[in-house]
This record gives sequence, C-alpha cells and structure tokens, in this order.
Amino acid sequence: MNSPATDAGPVFVVGMNGSGTTMLLDCLGRHPALYAFPKETRLIPYLMSRVGVFGDLSNDANFERLWDEVRNLGVFRLANGDQPVPVPADWRDHSRSLAAVLDGVFRYFAAREGKRRWCEKTPQHAQHLLALAELFPNAKFIQVIRDGRDCAASFHRRWRRQPDLTMYRWKKVVATGQTQGQRLGEGRYLETRYEDLTAEPESSLRRICDFLELRFDNAVLESAQPYMQAGTGDSGRGLKRNSGKWQSYFTARVQQRLEQIAGRTLAQCGYATHFPDADADPTAWRRRYWAGAESLRQYGREIWRKLNGEIERPWSVILSKPWNALRQRQHNEY
Repeated sequence: MNSPATDAGPVFVVGMNGSGTTMLLDCLGRHPALYAFPKETRLIPYLMSRVGVFGDLSNDANFERLWDEVRNLGVFRLANGDQPVPVPADWRDHSRSLAAVLDGVFRYFAAREGKRRWCEKTPQHAQHLLALAELFPNAKFIQVIRDGRDCAASFHRRWRRQPDLTMYRWKKVVATGQTQGQRLGEGRYLETRYEDLTAEPESSLRRICDFLELRFDNAVLESAQPYMQAGTGDSGRGLKRNSGKWQSYFTARVQQRLEQIAGRTLAQCGYATHFPDADADPTAWRRRYWAGAESLRQYGREIWRKLNGEIERPWSVILSKPWNALRQRQHNEY
C-alpha cells in the first residue's frame, strides 16, 4: 500500500503570523528535493476532527467520500486552477487514513515539479504539533520565531491590526509551539529565529537542511519575498536583514505596553526588553472586540478589492472565507 511513511516525511513550517514563515517556505521550496505548497491550508485540524464522520474507511465508498471532501477544498482547488484535484488511479491501494489522502493531494502538486517530498506552511499549526505528528509519524516541524514587536509593527502597518492583540497572540503561539515541540524532541522539532535566518542565511539554512536530512543546495539562499531581495548596490538576490523596525515605528509608550504583555517571552527568546518578567494579558473582552473588528475590516477590504478588480481571486473562495475562519477559530485557541 502507498503510505506517507514510504519515504522522507513531510515538513511543516509554523510560527506566529508575520514571523517569516512564508520566506522560509519560499527558500525551502527552491531545494530540488522539496516541494513547497504555496497556500496555507489552515483546515487540517478541522479535517482531523471530522474524519470520523466518514465512517469505516476500509469501505471504498466511505474512503472515496473522504477523497472528494479533501480534493474539493477551496485551497486545493485554487492551487489547481479552480478545479478539484484528481483522484489518483490507485486510490484504493492507499492507506485508509486522512494522512494518506492529504499526502496524495500534496504529492499531486509536488509531482508537477518532479518532486515527492512536500512542505506545508500554516502558522496556526504551531498549536497542533502533537496532533500533526501523530497523523504524520515521519513529519518534521520548524517553528520560526521573530521579535513579537516587529510582528506587531508589520501587522499594524499592513492591515491596521491592534498591536496589543498581536503581541498577546505572539506570546501564546510561540509558547504553545515550544511546549509541544519539546515533547516531540529535537529529532522532529527545530526552532529558528527570523533575525538569525536573515543575518546569517547560509549557516541557518545549512542547519535546517541538516535537520531535514537534505543535502544543502545554494538554491535555498534565494527568496522572492519583499524586503528579502538585494537593494541598490548589492550584488545579488537573497535574504537581507529586516529587523528592529518596531523601535522607530512605535512610540515609547506603546513599546512599554507591548513589553508588559510579553516581556517574559521576549526575554526567554533572547530579545532585549525592559520588562523581562512581565506577562500581563489584555482583558478577554478587549481581545474579543479587537479580533471581531479586525475580521470585519479584513473581509470588507477583500470584497472591496474584488469589486474594484484589484484581485482575481474567485468569488467562491472569497465568500467561503467567513465559514473557513469560523472553522479555524473552533480549533485554534489563539
């Protein structure tokens, strides 16, 4: 039978949003032996909670229903020209599990680039490392950690996200990923700091390739991400420093407020802070208000951009976002 465990397992890149997970995925996807799925799936925890609905997967009809559900997910259709991913001819021979179906879908995309091993990036999966590790026994996990104040500055500049909420989420996501990662052990879990990755890309990526048991290839030193390309006077493209902007972006008062929320986590991750013992959470009602306002703003902006022809994303994908977001919130605490 075909199985996710027949060769080197998949790779999951996780971490707080805005920490450089997309950049790392782009680098790893340039390796000749690793395919990087370009979209965030986000719904694997939802699928794991739902797999029991399909009944006994040894039954062909039930197993085929699972294939149909997964291959028709919006994220996979979007990556496949708004068409469902085809069911492999030998689908009956696959292991009767959700892992085998997901593996088959990702391998379909990987095969188009002549690759077999795949890498997926969904930042929120930092909250589900243990469950994903059980689903994919051969999987390895990389958590990218970036100074939470830079995450907050980036989110506020780009989407007007409330910095206090970003800082709260940052400390919770980082801590959850670290706790679960430590339980997985160093053979399956690796942390890399965004600041180290951009300051010393070759040594950082050699370490990552070693962890993934991949031969190092210079191709991984390239990235097409904004701020990661060489500027005027540089000799080539590649990873570039892009840290510490929070110091000029936020006022001293805001900086103090953010450090009072997550000073302890900042210090534990090696970042300088005036409040290394601070760990104050914003009130629950404030967090709910901020999260609701941000969701409405983001969704409204996307609809406006679609109506004005700024994005080509299908309406079916846009209109499904509130439902997908609800499903994600049911399975992501932060």
